[in-house]
Amino acid sequence: MKLPTKPYKDHAGSRYMCVTIPAIEALQRAYFSGHNLGQIIPGLDADNAAVIVAETLEADRVHNIPPNRLFSGKEDLSPMTDFKRASLAELLFLTSELARDQFKDHEEATNWWALAMATLQECAESPTASPLLWYEDIYADLGFAARGNKFEPGDNNEALSWFKRGLAHSLTSDEGGDALNFLRDLAETHLIAGELDTGLGMLAALLRHDPADIWTYNIMAISFYTYGLTDLGAEATRRGLALLDARGDKEDLREQLTNCLAQMETAESHGREAEVSPTVLEEIRAALALDFDAGPPHTIKNLCRELVPDLDNIPVKRPMTPEDLPLPPAPPRHQRREEKQPPTSSPPAEKPGRNAPCWCGSSKKYKHCHWLEDQR
Repeated sequence: MKLPTKPYKDHAGSRYMCVTIPAIEALQRAYFSGHNLGQIIPGLDADNAAVIVAETLEADRVHNIPPNRLFSGKEDLSPMTDFKRASLAELLFLTSELARDQFKDHEEATNWWALAMATLQECAESPTASPLLWYEDIYADLGFAARGNKFEPGDNNEALSWFKRGLAHSLTSDEGGDALNFLRDLAETHLIAGELDTGLGMLAALLRHDPADIWTYNIMAISFYTYGLTDLGAEATRRGLALLDARGDKEDLREQLTNCLAQMETAESHGREAEVSPTVLEEIRAALALDFDAGPPHTIKNLCRELVPDLDNIPVKRPMTPEDLPLPPAPPRHQRREEKQPPTSSPPAEKPGRNAPCWCGSSKKYKHCHWLEDQR
């Protein structure tokens, strides 16, 4: 890796980043100043900080290549790290949007979008995980892009594979913070594929796990109309509205659920409940009748293994280390610029929400940073 003499002014970025540009700049400045990288951002150890600096310097190098040269195929883009792939995908997405919105060339826009998704797929399939990226979002977007809908068929088996990869990654890297979302995505994909018993069985299990999870009712409300399950969808939507009456509408979903209910009550397409196994139909209706305070002491991991039997066979990325992408030797002392190190933070009395920025200033979500440590 060629040693740069100073930080780049224009940094690579991606919609999948979990670290902000100011945090990247602070780490790069510390590197060029010869400071201990493990003391710059609270909660970020020296190894992960070194990986971030190495990856961002290399991605910045490619990001600053003029576009006509970057996409010419003549530039050496190696080593191809995940963050570099994600930042290249971002440029391809932007090119696709430009072709669509400014030049009205939908075929060209589709081609650029497909190339961006292929680059993102390479990122998802690599063996190592960058500390710079939200892989759950990458796996989810690949799953949504692969699966079909009522207008256009897709590859639902591929979609199931991506959602399972995302589920496995969430369990190993985030204690299952996004597991329920992936389980709902898997259930809906089975419904799209016409596998009504499997999809409804998964939703029944999710309701038993937590009868007070409004997002399970929400997905039933907004999707069952599409699959002709309007009678069952109306029951689920009414139950969701009852939950809002009992617990409040923190997610601001009442209007959406009310509109979905009105749509289903006047729908002409219905009756697919007859295609569902009587046992499964009884199971989900029993789950819809549960008290909101009910729910067995079921861990997220056990629930995932129950609903995804092949979970332990799904490949999982390992964390990237400095050995995978060594940091260049420190710049000569005469090239260094002394920088004051930022003060460390201490935990506040009132902790942030799991999805809010961490109190330590790392720019990561709280659940991905100090949440586990604070729980202990």
